[in-house]
Amino acid sequence: MDERFTRWLADPAVAAGLNMPGAAMGLDWFRSYVGTFDNVWRNLQAIRLLDDEPIGLIMTEIDPRHRNGSLHLIIGDNAQRRLQISFEATRLAIWHMFVERKLEKLTFEPLARNQAAVMACRLGMLRQEGELLSHRLDAKTGERLDQLIFALTLEEFKKRVRAIPTLPVFEGPGLSRNFVRDAAKSFGRKPT
Repeated sequence: MDERFTRWLADPAVAAGLNMPGAAMGLDWFRSYVGTFDNVWRNLQAIRLLDDEPIGLIMTEIDPRHRNGSLHLIIGDNAQRRLQISFEATRLAIWHMFVERKLEKLTFEPLARNQAAVMACRLGMLRQEGELLSHRLDAKTGERLDQLIFALTLEEFKKRVRAIPTLPVFEGPGLSRNFVRDAAKSFGRKPT
C-alpha cells in the first residue's frame, strides 16, 4: 500500500472528477476502501508504467447476471495526466472487460464537467448513450451536476476491432504475446 494513492484522491483535480470532498484521506481509509473490492465483481487495479511505477487506478464493477460492467479511471500522477495515458488505459480496460471477463456491455458514467474523462470515452471507442441532468450533488457546493453515460456493446467492439487499420499492442506480466491478434481473429478480423 502506497501513500501516493491517498495523495491522488486528495488532489483537487481528481476529487472534482470523482465528486469527492477533496479532504485528505489517510492510508487507513484507503486500506478500508480497497477492502471493499473482491477482485471478482468489484475490481481495483493499478495503472503502471513499464517500470512498474503506479500512475493511476482503474475501478470496475461487473454484473454477472446481465454480463455488463462499469469502468472508472483515475490518472493520479499529475505528470502523467495526458490524454494519451487516459486513452490507452481506457482502451486496455475495454479489451480486458470484453475479452477476458466476457462482458457484453460496458458503461462509463463521468460527470459532464470532467472533460478529461469525457474525451477519453469519446476517443476510447465508447458512444454517448445518455445524459442525466442534475443527477449528482457537488460534494463541496451542493450544486446539481450533470452526468453523461457512455457505452459500448460487445458487438460494437468486435466490429471496431475488425475495422481498425492497426491492432493495439499490449504487453505486460501474464499477457500472451498474441493476446490482441488472437482475440481479433476470433472476432472475424482477417489477417493483415
